[in-house]
Amino acid sequence: MELDDAEFASYFKSKTLHYHTRIEHAISDVLGRFSNSTFYEPLNYALQGGKRVRPLIVLLCYDAIGSGNTLTDNPMPAAIAVELLHTESIIHDDIIDKDEVRRDRSAFHEKYGVNPSILSADFVLGIILDIASQYPDSRIGRELSKSVLRMSEGEYSEFKIEAKGNKLSIEDYVSIISNKTASLFQSSARIGAMLAGAKQQTIESMSDFGLNLGIAYQMQDDLLDWNHGDALEHALGVEQSVLQKMSYEFALRAKSSLLYLQDSESKKRLEELADFAVRRRF
Repeated sequence: MELDDAEFASYFKSKTLHYHTRIEHAISDVLGRFSNSTFYEPLNYALQGGKRVRPLIVLLCYDAIGSGNTLTDNPMPAAIAVELLHTESIIHDDIIDKDEVRRDRSAFHEKYGVNPSILSADFVLGIILDIASQYPDSRIGRELSKSVLRMSEGEYSEFKIEAKGNKLSIEDYVSIISNKTASLFQSSARIGAMLAGAKQQTIESMSDFGLNLGIAYQMQDDLLDWNHGDALEHALGVEQSVLQKMSYEFALRAKSSLLYLQDSESKKRLEELADFAVRRRF
């Protein structure tokens, strides 16, 4: 029997609970190193309530590829770096978009002010650099760097279009969300594969998984905002059903990228993430 959205969300949470528990403990450990810093309390606030999808992708890709192999590199620090990068981007995005609420609470800049928010995001970047420097594989740091560059490009492209009030083609829209959102999904999958010792062909397959998953994920986020005063409908000039269909197509592409992985519980969770991307998420 097929599960409805609420049942599927509950099922997926139960199947990934041990990952989420490990992620939360690791976040606490990383922040605990800065317990004497003035940024400690604000960063705890910033990191509360996240879905942890991106670090989950790192760990699931690592486990799906590395199952049965002798692995030495711990993927958890990289997973936390990915979540910290996402947190940094949220702080900046909310300032740029003048959003007042995030995760049903005051946005970071509303609570702490714009200047402390910018400095907090810079502090987070310092933590990310420190984590990346701990890996002997320099590809991890480069992958995180590529995400920052692409996310910045995507945000700036969106800002320029909104500032000019221009119409947005569907091709430009996909390009923007590929950079702004999907790039970090893509890097998360690539980092998990790299740390698992995957061959380049497998890394590229996981890269495709992350990219397509991220695009589908962002499209669904935009669809949820469609009837809540968001300017997307007018900027794109397409029917809501068109975007819905496209999100399903990108989710299917994500799942097809996993075909060559050996069957495992981790692979199954990755497939479910693609299914979950086109449902109303928890």
